[in-house]
Amino acid sequence: MLVRGGSDRIKYYGFVGWLNQETVWKHGGGDYNRYNLQSNIDAKITDNLSLQLDLSSIIENRHFPWRPMAEGANTVWQDFWNTLPIYPATLPDPAKETYTGGHAQFMTNRSKAGYNNQDDQNLKGTIALNYNFSFIKGLSAKAFVNGTQNFYAYKNFTRPGFFYTYDPASEIYTLKASLGSKAADSQTKSQDRTLTGQFSLYFDRDFGPNHRVTALALYEVIDFKSDYISAFRQNFLTPAIDQLFAGSTTGWTNNGSANEWGRASYVGRINYSYKDKYLLETILRADASAKFPPENRWGYFPSVSLGWRLSKENFMQNLSRVDELKLRASYGQSGNDAVGNFQYLTGYQYGHLYILDAAIQQGLVSTGLPNPNLTWEKITIINGGVDFSLFQRKLYGEGDVFYRTRSGIPATRIATLPSTFGSPLPPENLNSLNDRGFEFKAGTAGRGLGNELTYDISGFISWSQSKWDHFEEPEYTDPDQARIYTKSGTYTDRQFGYVSDGLFTSQAQIDALPYDMDMQGNVSLRPGDIIYKNTNGDDKLDWKDQVEIGKGTVPHWMLGFSVNLRYKNFDFNSLFQGAFGYYNYVNIVHGGLMPEIVYDLRWKEETNDAGALIPRLGGSPTNNYVSDYYYKKAGYLRWKTMSFGYSLPKQWVEKMRMQQFRIYFAGVNLLTFDKLKDYGIDPEAPSGNGAYYYPQQRTLTFGINLSF
Repeated sequence: MLVRGGSDRIKYYGFVGWLNQETVWKHGGGDYNRYNLQSNIDAKITDNLSLQLDLSSIIENRHFPWRPMAEGANTVWQDFWNTLPIYPATLPDPAKETYTGGHAQFMTNRSKAGYNNQDDQNLKGTIALNYNFSFIKGLSAKAFVNGTQNFYAYKNFTRPGFFYTYDPASEIYTLKASLGSKAADSQTKSQDRTLTGQFSLYFDRDFGPNHRVTALALYEVIDFKSDYISAFRQNFLTPAIDQLFAGSTTGWTNNGSANEWGRASYVGRINYSYKDKYLLETILRADASAKFPPENRWGYFPSVSLGWRLSKENFMQNLSRVDELKLRASYGQSGNDAVGNFQYLTGYQYGHLYILDAAIQQGLVSTGLPNPNLTWEKITIINGGVDFSLFQRKLYGEGDVFYRTRSGIPATRIATLPSTFGSPLPPENLNSLNDRGFEFKAGTAGRGLGNELTYDISGFISWSQSKWDHFEEPEYTDPDQARIYTKSGTYTDRQFGYVSDGLFTSQAQIDALPYDMDMQGNVSLRPGDIIYKNTNGDDKLDWKDQVEIGKGTVPHWMLGFSVNLRYKNFDFNSLFQGAFGYYNYVNIVHGGLMPEIVYDLRWKEETNDAGALIPRLGGSPTNNYVSDYYYKKAGYLRWKTMSFGYSLPKQWVEKMRMQQFRIYFAGVNLLTFDKLKDYGIDPEAPSGNGAYYYPQQRTLTFGINLSF
């Protein structure tokens, strides 16, 4: 629900929203609820002074089964794929749980297995005063204060499960398996508060027809505090009572902590434009972080960007086909303080437990060596770009190339001191890396069919890759160790492993193998196991035979294609997205594949297929080596979104005293072309967890948009 209104002196806006979304589990699978509340007031106090007051709150309730629904093993997805359809879903005695192997029908039901409740609330308030100075044209001042308070409450209550098989002939129930013996409860509560203040002067003024200057001087301060408390009890007298007092005091735990940090910043910015064709922007930041010692607390980060609108030049005026042509270049620096608090101080922390006078006492241990020289990680970006529009936007686009360096990345020194040194070393600003990449977008827009049709069709493509300049690591003396493990001077996403050559199809093929592949005289090998190449040509297969088999699990290439059409009262919007240049580890052991995929695509003795996608089940331990047999090149193109709508003619809408009446149909995740379809893996699934993750959902929506 939304309300808005006001006058020329005061304006208001209010919004209340609610969203409910259930999980894919039908019985007791829980749901997600979100409540949004927002109130904005803008008031003109005097001709020169205005006030902005914004208040908002977001309340989120995530009430799910206790078993995690994230990707990976030990989740409900593992339970789901381990549940066997050969067992009945229910038993004649509803009080007894049926044995099904994975017990997904039990583990996904909050009322049976237990629950995980996470209740969060975000409160945010902002007040801002803007003042325009009448005695200096173009000068204004702003005071801005924002306060954010977050509350988190987490409760994980687990109940035991007992699973039976049933013999209809004898009507006898047999206990087949159990999960736990008694209930347990884990609770966490925390809150954090962030105060942000900004105080600035802003200047914006034209000097004659050719010169424009804007400037900003800003001071910002941030203060953050948080605290945390947790408790745990187990061995509940009864799973019917889900409060901590009902748990045993034997083995109970509790914990708590607090955290605080702050920053201060000065920012100066100047923009200059000459004839709206030569553009200059300069920025100087001075940032201080409480995480660093006073003498290294401040970091200084300059930036400059230049723009040249060639289309404004006199020599371009005769080129009527060029609507806009602009060249851009920039150089900028920023800082990163992503390290632990107070690493520059020495001290003590709670550590080992000791028994003194027959009582357990909490002990203190040293925090280790401090680093009084720790300071900001520095990020430097060089960028060049072009914006263009031709033939009245019949062809338009933009292109960018960039080179980024990160220096002073915190790391712990490895090679300088011997392992016998008697203290842990502190983080230092040691590591550095660089990135390079580009992005290009092109499109066409205009009108047709007697101006009844408007269209905007565009696509983009981008590429990036990172390389270590320096990575703190040992000095490798073995050439194979250096080849495989050295990171300095190499790309960050190299993956090493063994090179496969299909599957064994006969014992004679194994007996004729000229090298020891399993380091046991090949006694563990059987037909259906993976053949690995002995790349260095010696008499055994070991770690030295590993070579580079891939370029990481994060895409290097991203692309997209969008279509926006409007014909009379009809509208159509569509988006395709894709990614290439990355790999996915198809892990059949720890949840990488759905069981039916494993069953259908596995090597079978009767077919003896050397090219089967999955080797012999229960085969040699060598089948689990990291290799290109599992490390598969990924890539996809997905029809991500589509909407088709019709808006009633304006005269009809006005008769109904409305501003808009639109009927639409929309879809998400409609169609996918990818390289992993044979494995039943979604191309956007986390690498190594193709089956054990919350699946992509295809959503079809029919709706009506009304506005009054």
